[in-house]
Amino acid sequence: MKIEHVALYVNDLEEAREFFIKYLDGSSNAGYHNKNTGIMVSVSS
Repeated sequence: MKIEHVALYVNDLEEAREFFIKYLDGSSNAGYHNKNTGIMVSVSS
């Protein structure tokens, strides 16, 4: 089974990113910051 997409709202984005990298063998890109809303996104796959 392959998961194509997951969206999560977390309080600590960096902590969540590190969890996915450490325990789920994920990788992370540079991320995305929407300057209009202040929302920051870090993508792991």
